[in-house]
Amino acid sequence: MASAQPATTDSHKHDEFDDCLAPLVDGCGKAEMLRRRFAAGLAPSDLPPANPFSDREAFSATDVLNNSLDIAVDPTTQVISGSNTITVKSLVANLTQFTFALRSNFTVSAIEINGVPSSLPTTPSGSSYLRTITLNRPYALNEVFTIKITYSGVPVSAGFGSITFTTQAGIPVVSSLSEPYYAGTWWPAKDGDFAQPGDNSDKATWNLALTTPSNLMGVSNGTPQGVDTLIDGRKRWRWQSNYQMSTYLACFSMTNYNEHSLSYTYNPPGGGAPVTFPFRYYLYPQSDTASNRAAWEKVPAMMDVLQPIYGVYPFANEGYGMYQFPFGGGMEHQTMTGQQGYGESLTVHELGHQWFGDNVTCRTWSDIWFNEGMADYTECLWAEKKIGSSGQAALISALNSRKPSSSSVAGTVYVYNTTNDSSIFNTSLVYYKAGWVWHMLRGVMGDTTFWNFLGQIRAQYTGSAVTTDDIRAVADAVTGKDFAPFFNQWVYLGGAPTYVKGYTPLTVNGKTYAKFHIRQSQTASYPVFTTPIDSQFTSGAGSVTYKVAPAARTSWFIRPTPSSPTGFNLDPNTWILNYGKTTETYISTGAPPVILEGAPVPGAAPEFRVSPSNVKLTFSENMNLSAANFQVLRNGSPIAFTYSWNLSTLTATLQFDSKLSAASYTVQSLGTPTSVATSVALDGDIDNPNLASSLPSGNGAPGGGASYNFAVVAGSCPADLNNDNVVDDADFVLFATAYDVFVTMAADLNGDALTDDLDFVLFAQAYDLLNCP
Repeated sequence: MASAQPATTDSHKHDEFDDCLAPLVDGCGKAEMLRRRFAAGLAPSDLPPANPFSDREAFSATDVLNNSLDIAVDPTTQVISGSNTITVKSLVANLTQFTFALRSNFTVSAIEINGVPSSLPTTPSGSSYLRTITLNRPYALNEVFTIKITYSGVPVSAGFGSITFTTQAGIPVVSSLSEPYYAGTWWPAKDGDFAQPGDNSDKATWNLALTTPSNLMGVSNGTPQGVDTLIDGRKRWRWQSNYQMSTYLACFSMTNYNEHSLSYTYNPPGGGAPVTFPFRYYLYPQSDTASNRAAWEKVPAMMDVLQPIYGVYPFANEGYGMYQFPFGGGMEHQTMTGQQGYGESLTVHELGHQWFGDNVTCRTWSDIWFNEGMADYTECLWAEKKIGSSGQAALISALNSRKPSSSSVAGTVYVYNTTNDSSIFNTSLVYYKAGWVWHMLRGVMGDTTFWNFLGQIRAQYTGSAVTTDDIRAVADAVTGKDFAPFFNQWVYLGGAPTYVKGYTPLTVNGKTYAKFHIRQSQTASYPVFTTPIDSQFTSGAGSVTYKVAPAARTSWFIRPTPSSPTGFNLDPNTWILNYGKTTETYISTGAPPVILEGAPVPGAAPEFRVSPSNVKLTFSENMNLSAANFQVLRNGSPIAFTYSWNLSTLTATLQFDSKLSAASYTVQSLGTPTSVATSVALDGDIDNPNLASSLPSGNGAPGGGASYNFAVVAGSCPADLNNDNVVDDADFVLFATAYDVFVTMAADLNGDALTDDLDFVLFAQAYDLLNCP
């Protein structure tokens, strides 16, 4: 197994289809690489551990600060030998153990703790990579110590070819690719066990001293620190990264690379100091052509597109590198991407990972959709925003080319089964569908909020790792809304909607509306998708688009139109992953009545001198109503009104004994008002009680009560009771009339719901001024 040739030796990429040699059926993802390993007779992984848990310290008990790996790699014997000196900080009191991952085929010959030899760990069985060291003494909270692990052996490749010995043009190539949990197949490191969800949150800085034959060059993460010629002629290549990184992102590769570099300067929008850093490129000599260089050297243009929306490249102090490796596709090793191909989509995919995947990393392999979905969406954003792009059309074209098949979409974006690589890197779900999830979040939030949302993820978790629930919490905080339903439906559950729509015109009081329904006909096991969807209506007077959130398998809505509607288009700009938007005759059975209009409107704040003396509510049809179905609150307390119903205008009037004084008001429906014709209950739900556009009411299903707010404000001249901009005798007559009643609000200048002596004092002061300001 260790001497096997790599299963994938062409330019077939795993992250994007730009370089694919095979037909695009379910995408050219890492799953395709695994299929090729199967076809080549290579195992994709070791067997899952029979017992993944044992008596050892918690993963969270330690913080690895630095890995200093010093290894020699012999391409002929395929032996790796050397040591890793791990700097560890105890995060608990009385720490007595430290666990690291190293496959059982390696021999650990020495353990040193703070430079002092210590006992060796037990070699793991085939069901685990983990080895636990008993420390020389208990270590206190926040105490720092070092562990040097000396080891050697012939590695066994797993996963995508976690450590691969091969050749190019007759020259040895040795490369690593540890994702997801195969670092232990070539170096000793703190890591989760293979086939487990893991924890990528413990990040450490990196030093590598890589000894190679004299004719080979070694590359790794970070920046080159120099090369030493050893007494036997071998070369030792030294690399260092001061940015902390997850274990699986550490890498090396060695062959006779051709190296070239570019200097890049970025001027942040809105000012700020220019950011300058290098691009480093390492190609096989026979691949070092003008066209291949030109393809990889598109990275500066990609940086120019991504940094305004993602933020400044997170590893600018060390630059960005790309090296050719023998695996299919690409791998986003932090600061140093390995690629076999040259396509734009592959290159920008791996570059996007530097922000989402490397700087901020999925905490567990169940959360891998964060990494791969964002990188997949990065490909689409590049298509949308690169120079010469058609913009939205290019974005949608890119998304549609990454649409999961209707059968594969049944699975979940969240990875419940982390025991095999095929589940973790499912092309249709973890890449394509997850990319759509990010697109849909953008559609729900809008561009400005979405870019802020991504910025907040980076701000809160830069240099760390996130779970799916962490991402949802940021969405909640940035928008002020509850994104739990969205994440439940699109991330934790499977499926996608299939829409069927219908509409019919409605005219009430000379105003035109569209009555419409949205039916979801997807498989019954799929959830109802409540993601707000754009509903566009055309008419002779123009078009109008509303965003509505379906609440049930069939949801009904009513919205105003410029004139009688003549067409209905659902999701015209393709913001929601769906598998059909067909048309049918409007379904009237079950359609609930709604409140079309309110006066005052939600959120209104008229001045006292023009305040209303009633509330009017217009409905979509004749209703079974009475005074008992309504309540009006003034500063939280009910106020009296007289109820009337006008059948010709479908309007309920709640008449007060006077105009309303300065205060906050709430209008509520009570009980279960129903349609006279159908007995279907009112859909009175009002999304935002302070927003005029929240009417017509309705969340798409019968039974919701209505509640909205308005206010009356005192204004600059409340004593001008007849609104003629003068406080004079005419206003005094009105004041005196109200004062005689005493309990009316008609002249309640101080807003206490009474017209009394306190109001008279205010009126007299205003009368002295005569003119309103």
